Amino acid sequence: MTIPSPEPVALWPVVQDLTDEQWQCVAPLLPEMLNEGPRRGRPPIDIRHVLNSVMWVLHTRAPWGAMPGHYVPYQTAHRYYLRWKKSGVLTAIMIALFKTDAILEMRATRRSGMRAG
Repeated sequence: MTIPSPEPVALWPVVQDLTDEQWQCVAPLLPEMLNEGPRRGRPPIDIRHVLNSVMWVLHTRAPWGAMPGHYVPYQTAHRYYLRWKKSGVLTAIMIALFKTDAILEMRATRRSGMRAG
């Protein structure tokens, strides 16, 4: 179920996906990129696409359920966000990309957007 946003999608800022150079900078920080062996369970997912999805939510501060359809399902993006935030991976990515992790001071929530945290 998609959560309606208080403002139309057209008014949200345009968020650019990671460039190849940015991706090369942060890919080694992601534990999912280190596991090259055979996997069992869920089919593999494009981690770059997941990170772009998480970055969209952090940049727009929109609810997870409001992510545009060309991103991964919001449940997937949210699950990775929580995992990366808890492990410190997301902080390392923000510092590598922006030299600050200030955007993480606002906690992303699954349904109602961002809140102080």
